[in-house]
Amino acid sequence: MNVFRFELRRVWSGAVVWTGIIVALLVALITGALPAFMDSRAGVESMLASFPPAFAAAFGLQLDNLFSFGGFYSFGFLYFSLFGTIMAAGIGLDIFSREKREKCMDFLLTKPRARNRLFVEKMLAALSLILASNVLFVAESLALYRAYAPAPLEFGYALLAASSLCCTEIVMFSIAVFAAVFARKVRSVSGAATAIGFAGFLLSALYSLLEEEKLRYITPFQYFDTAKAFFDGAFEAKYALTGVALTLVLLCASYLRYTRADIPAL
Repeated sequence: MNVFRFELRRVWSGAVVWTGIIVALLVALITGALPAFMDSRAGVESMLASFPPAFAAAFGLQLDNLFSFGGFYSFGFLYFSLFGTIMAAGIGLDIFSREKREKCMDFLLTKPRARNRLFVEKMLAALSLILASNVLFVAESLALYRAYAPAPLEFGYALLAASSLCCTEIVMFSIAVFAAVFARKVRSVSGAATAIGFAGFLLSALYSLLEEEKLRYITPFQYFDTAKAFFDGAFEAKYALTGVALTLVLLCASYLRYTRADIPAL
């Protein structure tokens, strides 16, 4: 039994659907909304100025750079992240909780294959789908950047900004794997994945409202700042390293639990 191929076959269709949604949202925002914003800047500024400042902050609207490709792309990143993390969390929960949900963990773990190999093959299958999805997202982002952004173009900055989605998805994937491995039961993969995605979204909105630096350390959507990448060509090191450290800690804890825990009684 090749676990890697098995997991790919079971999960790829859902990843394709979510990737299609994310790419379609990206295309719709850049090709439809961005030109409309640029053509009616005065009216949009007047409308947004009438809203409370908290409203603009909660939805990631920053008027100082909203009317540029990078600023508008960064505004959309909050929503790309929401759908992307639901996809990544769903993949992690589905793959690492399948045996619990189907009550066949005792069968799988008594087969002549080491638990560490099972964990690695499952993780490689999940990461392959996440990376493949992001290859399409990055390619479409760069194509739209070339078509709609004014010269001079900074493709290195645009590439880094687009890659922030992949980085954020991997952080949220590690949270989902941790939850799947440590939870006694996972009743609904879609429900739990949606909860993880919206938790990240709400934490990001809360940080934008309060702007408390300490809060940012527990806000995965803010670890890899798209606007910072677009305009400065780099992520903020302390937050990016926080994301990397959190991912490694959660995956290592999940690995140890998966490879050493007793099989639950069914």
